[in-house]
Amino acid sequence: MHVLTVKIPDELDTALQAASRSRGVSRSAVVREALAQALGRQADQAATAERWLAQWRGRLPPPSAAGRPQAGAKPQDERLARILAKHLR
Repeated sequence: MHVLTVKIPDELDTALQAASRSRGVSRSAVVREALAQALGRQADQAATAERWLAQWRGRLPPPSAAGRPQAGAKPQDERLARILAKHLR
């Protein structure tokens, strides 16, 4: 197991100590659980975004080399094309 040193404000340390005492576990255990939950949510959100983007791949005109949509694209398609170009690098 790796060791990580983190500086936290006094208020967060007080809350961490209270959570540790109330649950009867170490502060490290509370921090590990909180990190796992936060990183799990982040991974879930990334997977959701990737699934959403996957459904649009190939359905819109590709943006030009400058990152702008092709001429003649509808305004809503232009915005979506920019979003896709940004996230489908």
